Amino acid sequence: MQYTVFLRQQRVGTYLATVPATPECQATGRTRDEALSRIKAILESWLAQTEITTIEVAAPEPTARREANPWLATAGSFADDPALEPMLREIYAARAAERPAV
Repeated sequence: MQYTVFLRQQRVGTYLATVPATPECQATGRTRDEALSRIKAILESWLAQTEITTIEVAAPEPTARREANPWLATAGSFADDPALEPMLREIYAARAAERPAV
């Protein structure tokens, strides 16, 4: 089994290893290898005491306000706003000015 481990040097001579899938599993070490060795032992112990299972949950029912795609609820809401076109022109001009010349 493979687990992702976040390894961060906290200060010179101290490393912190954290398993994001199990935030309570953390270990420190004076070296990178020591921290990884310790987190491996902690995670193996944690897994030995843990049952891994799945459950089925009901999906929420869609409502009138919550559509399948939440972006559609506001799509076109500014279509009749006279300030929309000038604002978009400013945005596009600013983006074009930031792009390197090809």
